[in-house]
Amino acid sequence: MEGEAAAAVLQTLVQNLIDLCKKEISQIRDLHKNAAKLAGNLDMIKNFLNDAETRTITSGAIKNWLKKLEDMAFDADNVLDEINYNILSKQIKPTEPEDEKVPSCFSRLSCFSCCNNLSRSRNMALTIKEINENLESINKEAANLGLVEKLANEPTLVIASSETDSFSDDPVFIGRDGVKLEIVEMLTNSITNDERKVSIISIVGMGGLGKTTLTRKVFNHLKDETRFGSHIWVHVSPHFDAMTILKKILKELTDQVEGESKQDILSKLQQALKDKTYLLVLDDVWNEDLSIWEDFMKSLLGVSCVKGNAIVVTTRSMQVTSIVKPIHTHELEGLSVEECWSIIEVKTFGEGNAPSEFETIGKRIARKCQGLPLAANVVGGILSNQSDEEKWRSIEEKWLSADEGGDNITKILRLSFDNLSLPSLKKCFAYCAMFPKGSKIIKQELIEMWMAEGFLQADERDDMESVGEKFINVLLHNSLLQVILWRDDDGNVEECGMHDLVHDLACSVSSSSNNTGGSSRVRYMIVGDNYCGDESSGDKSKEMAKYLRTLLISFSGSSSGINFSDFESLHVLRLESGYQVKELPSSIQKLIHLRDFDISKTSIEVLPDWIGEFFHLQTLRVDSSDFRIRRKLPSTIKYLINLRHLYIDYNVEYLPMGIGRLTSLQTLKYFPVGDENGCKIEELGSLNNLKGELWIWNLERVHDKEEAWKVNLFKKSKILTLCLEWDRYGRREGERNDEDVLEGLQPHSDLRELKISNYKGKRFPLWTEKMSVRDAPQGSWVLLNNLMSLSLICCNECEEIPMLVHLPNLKSLVLGGWSNLKSINSSFYGMVNKDTRIVFPALKRLELKYMPKLAEWAEIEISDGSEVKLFPRLQCLEIYVCPQLMSVPSHVSSCLEYLSIDGIGVECLPADWLLSNSETLSYLEISSCPNLREISDRWGEEESEGRSFTITSLPIFPRLKFLYIRGVPKLSLETVDAMRRLEVNGYKRIDHDGEGEYQISFIETVACVFHLKKFDLSKIEVA
Repeated sequence: MEGEAAAAVLQTLVQNLIDLCKKEISQIRDLHKNAAKLAGNLDMIKNFLNDAETRTITSGAIKNWLKKLEDMAFDADNVLDEINYNILSKQIKPTEPEDEKVPSCFSRLSCFSCCNNLSRSRNMALTIKEINENLESINKEAANLGLVEKLANEPTLVIASSETDSFSDDPVFIGRDGVKLEIVEMLTNSITNDERKVSIISIVGMGGLGKTTLTRKVFNHLKDETRFGSHIWVHVSPHFDAMTILKKILKELTDQVEGESKQDILSKLQQALKDKTYLLVLDDVWNEDLSIWEDFMKSLLGVSCVKGNAIVVTTRSMQVTSIVKPIHTHELEGLSVEECWSIIEVKTFGEGNAPSEFETIGKRIARKCQGLPLAANVVGGILSNQSDEEKWRSIEEKWLSADEGGDNITKILRLSFDNLSLPSLKKCFAYCAMFPKGSKIIKQELIEMWMAEGFLQADERDDMESVGEKFINVLLHNSLLQVILWRDDDGNVEECGMHDLVHDLACSVSSSSNNTGGSSRVRYMIVGDNYCGDESSGDKSKEMAKYLRTLLISFSGSSSGINFSDFESLHVLRLESGYQVKELPSSIQKLIHLRDFDISKTSIEVLPDWIGEFFHLQTLRVDSSDFRIRRKLPSTIKYLINLRHLYIDYNVEYLPMGIGRLTSLQTLKYFPVGDENGCKIEELGSLNNLKGELWIWNLERVHDKEEAWKVNLFKKSKILTLCLEWDRYGRREGERNDEDVLEGLQPHSDLRELKISNYKGKRFPLWTEKMSVRDAPQGSWVLLNNLMSLSLICCNECEEIPMLVHLPNLKSLVLGGWSNLKSINSSFYGMVNKDTRIVFPALKRLELKYMPKLAEWAEIEISDGSEVKLFPRLQCLEIYVCPQLMSVPSHVSSCLEYLSIDGIGVECLPADWLLSNSETLSYLEISSCPNLREISDRWGEEESEGRSFTITSLPIFPRLKFLYIRGVPKLSLETVDAMRRLEVNGYKRIDHDGEGEYQISFIETVACVFHLKKFDLSKIEVA
C-alpha cells in the first residue's frame, strides 16, 4: 500500500472507532473512563495520520508503522463491534434471563486475549485496557519516526452538479473520428471481399489510449447499419478461458446459458448463429499462448459455416496481435496536445469557451497527458471545479517531475485520487479494487457494501445512503468511475464501472486489503469455485479467512467444504450457488459482524431462525428472478432492528409477524397483507423511512378505511412508486369494501408513479377521482403534479375514468381490463376553453387494452374555436382488444414512433394518424380489425367530402423498422406497384398461395428503407 494513500484511507477506520467509543462504549457502566482514554488515543493516531497523508512517504519504517496501525485498527474495530453486539443483544431481548457465561465471541477477540472466567463487564474493561496499551505503543512509535500530530479541518464535500455534462457513457470522443471510419471501412470491405469465414482486426495500444472507446464507436456504427446478423461484445480480461468466452458469446445471443459441457455450449452456439453473420469484439485480450487461442478459434469456426464474419481484438500487447493473425493491426497512437487540450477545455469550460489566461496553462497541462484520452478526461474532471489560476499553476507544477514514461500516467491518475476531499471517499474508491477489471458494478449494491464496511457516515442532513449517492457522483465526475447504464431520464445511474488504468490506481492504494500486494491479511475478496476451503488448503487459508471483511463467493457445487465460521470478521457476505445449495450453512450463524447478506442468487428457500441474531444486519437480499424459488422468512426477523434494506418480491408469500418493529427500513418493495395480528397492513404504519417503490397486495384482507389509514401513506414522502393490488380471484361474493380501503390509502403529493390493480369499486374515492390529495388529514387539496406514470388495471366495475388532464408531468397512462367502460367521452380532456392550449402536455405513452364494451373514444370538444394541441409529445399508442370500439379521435399526435392497433371494431381509421406521423413512425401494426375498410380523412364530414386513402397510397415512412398488417380482410390495396409509396422498394409482386394468404416476393434491393426489419402483409385483398 502506498504510504500516504494508506494514511488517507486509514483515517476512516480510526474515525469510526472514535465514534463507537463516544457513542456506545462510553455509556456502559464502569467503562466510560477507559472509553474516554481510548478515544483520546485514537484522536492522537488520527492526527499522526493527517501528517502522514501530506507527505510523500518513502521510509520503509513509516510504511511498516502504517501497516501495523491498519492491523491494529481492524482488530480493535472487531473487539468494539463484538462489545456493541452484546449491548444490542440485551436491548433487543431484555426479558431473557441473564447469561452468566461469557459470550463465545469474547473467546475470539482477534489479537487480544481475554479471560473467560471473568464477568462480562470485567472482560470489556480488560479488553479496552489492552487496546489502549497497544495504541499507546503505536503512538510512541509514530513520534519516534518523526511524525507529528497535525490537526485537519475536514473540508466540505463538493458534489458534482447534476446540470453539468462533465461525464457520459464514454469519455469525450475527440481526435478519433478518422480512425473510426477507417476501421469501419476496413471491416465492411473484409466481409464483402474476403473469402475467409472470419476476418480479424486488432487494435493495440497501451492502457488509457481509448481502445475500448474507439471499438465501442465502431461496434455501434456497424450495429446501426445492420451490417451483420449478430453483434456480440465480450470483455475477456487477463484470464483467457475458451469455455468462459464461448458461454459469454452464447449469453449475448440467447440471454441464457444452459448445459455444462463444451459440446452443449457449441451445439447451442451453432443453433444461435445458424445462417447469420456476426461481428465479435474481444475486448482487453492478454493471452499470449498460441495453443489456447487456436483451440478457441477452432471451436468458433466449427459452429458456423457462413462467410463474412469479423472479430475485433483489443489488446495492450503486440505479442497477442501476432498470435491472433489479423488481416490488419491498428496501432493506436496518442492524441495531439491540441486534442488533449480540447478534451480538458470541453470538460472545464465547454468547447471554445476557455479564457485566454487558462488556455496557455491548460496546453502545458495537456502536454503532460502524454496523448492519453483517459488522462485528459481525468484532468478535465479535476480542473472543472477550479476557477483559480493559481490552482491551475499548482496542479501543473505537480506534474513537472523528473520521472518520464508510464509513471507520469500513474501520477496523473493519482492526482484525481489525491483531489478527493474526504478520507472516507478515498476509502470508498480504494474498495472498488476488489472488483475484477471490466466488472459491471450495481450502484445500489456498492453503496450498501460501503455502508456495511463503515465508510459512510450520516450527518444532520444526509443519511448513509444519501452520502453514498454523493460519493458515486463525485467519483463519476472525476472519471474514477464510469457510467455503464443509465436508469431514467433524470440521469440516475444503475450500473457503473472502472477504467483499467483507474483500476490499477485503486489497486495501488489498497494493495494490502485486496490481495494485490502479497499480504496475508486480505480484507476484501471475490472468489469462485477455486476457493480452497477444504483440508488441502491447510492453515494458510484459515488464517486468510479470519481477516476478510467482504466476501463475494460463487460456487457451483456443495458448500459443505467451506467453514464460514473461519470468516469471523465478515461484514459483507454474498452467496451465488445456482441450484446446488438448498440450505444455508449453519456455520454462517457465527458471523456476528455481518451487515450485508445476499442469497438472492441461490436456491435456498427456508431461512433459519438464527438469522434473527444478526443484530448488526443492514441489508438482506432474498429476492430472486426465478419464480420457482419460494422463500420463507423466519419469525425472528423482527429482531433485526438495524435492518435498512429488505429485498423481497413475489417469491415471499407472506411476511412474519412484527415487521413494523423494523423502523429503520428504507427498502421494502413488496408487502403482502396478512390476516393475523402482526401481519396486517398496519405494520407499515411505523415504517416512516420507506422510500423508492412499495407494492402492497392482498388488499382484500383490509377491513375498512380506518385500518387502511393506519398505514400513513400520506406521511411517507420518500415513496415515489406506489402499487396497490387486490387479489383478482380470492375473495367471496359481496365482500367488497374497495372504495373505503382505497380512500384510506391516500399517498403524499410528491408521488411519481401510481398503479392500481383489480379494484372492484364502482367509483374511485375523491383523491383518485381528482388525482389530488390532502396535505393533512383535514388539510387542503394538493394536485399530484409530479405524477409521471399511472396504470389502472382491471378496474372492472368502474364506468368513468378519473380526471387526469390537469397532471402536467404525466408521461405514461395505461388503462386495461375495464370491463364496464363504454365511452371515453369529452370529460377525459377536461374543460377546454380559450385558456387551454395543450391537453396532456407531457404524455408520451398511452395504452388502452382489454375493454370489451368500449364503443367510443370521443373527439375533444372546443367551444370557442381556439387552437388546442392534443397529446403533443405522444410517442407510443397501443389499442388492444377493444372489439366494440367504432369511433376514435381524428388526431392523436404528430410525433408517434410506435403505433399498434389490434382487435378493434372501427371501419375507418383516421388518415391523420399516419399522415401526421409519417416522418417519425418506426413501428406500425394494424391487426385483427375485421371491419376496417379504409384509411380516410373524411372523419366527421359528409360522405361526399374529404379524401379516401388505401394503405398503399400513404406517404413514405423513412424511419420505419417494423411493419405488420394482418387480419384486416376488408382493407384493399388498389395496385401492387403502389407498394413503392410505402418506401419499401423491392417488394414488387404479391402472389396468392391459394389458401387465403398473400406472399411478398423480394425481387429488387431495398433502396430507401434501410432500417426495415420485418414486413408482414397477410389476409388483405388486392383490388
